[in-house]
Amino acid sequence: MSDRASQETPRPPDTAEFGHVVSGGPAHEYAPADGAPRVVKLSVGPYDNNVYVLSDGGEALIVDGAADPDRILEQVKGLRVAAILQTHDHPDHVQALPALVEALGCPVRAHPDDEWPVPIEPLGDGTTIAVGGFDVRAVHTPGHTPGSTCYLTGPFLFSGDTLFPGGPGNTGGDAERFGRTMRGLDRLFGTLPDTTRICPGHGLDSTIGRERPHVETWRARGW
Repeated sequence: MSDRASQETPRPPDTAEFGHVVSGGPAHEYAPADGAPRVVKLSVGPYDNNVYVLSDGGEALIVDGAADPDRILEQVKGLRVAAILQTHDHPDHVQALPALVEALGCPVRAHPDDEWPVPIEPLGDGTTIAVGGFDVRAVHTPGHTPGSTCYLTGPFLFSGDTLFPGGPGNTGGDAERFGRTMRGLDRLFGTLPDTTRICPGHGLDSTIGRERPHVETWRARGW
């Protein structure tokens, strides 16, 4: 099983509405949303990793320094990048970090329970990062990795490989890891409105409302 969830029942979303991007292709800019920064999504590298750039007032955050650092740097040209926020430490999500840190001189913010190829400024559950006119809150959701972390701002949930359309990310058949993941997802589904957009580490987006009816199916199947 890959890091992406497999859907028990195919529910193909509209690709334009749900942020379709391809590796090396054009970026996708989301429609403006109240209380949220400008958000741009691009796909990089051989594993179609999603990278997100959040910006406001000339300041920006990057979510996941995955691959293709030159493409990411082009996307943030003219912006002051305050930090790179990492969802987890799997190799396909961190390959661009050394080049980005060297070029941008910004910190990498990440949970200390994962292992990182560059020095980090640790953050924990509930840490808030204020940049420009917006705040981003870290939500620790261990399971896919010990340090897996989602990030919330406005109507956007940047879920890394913790949550995809169709279910949680791969936990290697480990019941304990899967249980930890589901406890984290229970927190998210228990507090976030249906309109929250799920922006995962690979592939198309979804919403909390679209996925909510299937949570108990995921729990029963065990992955």
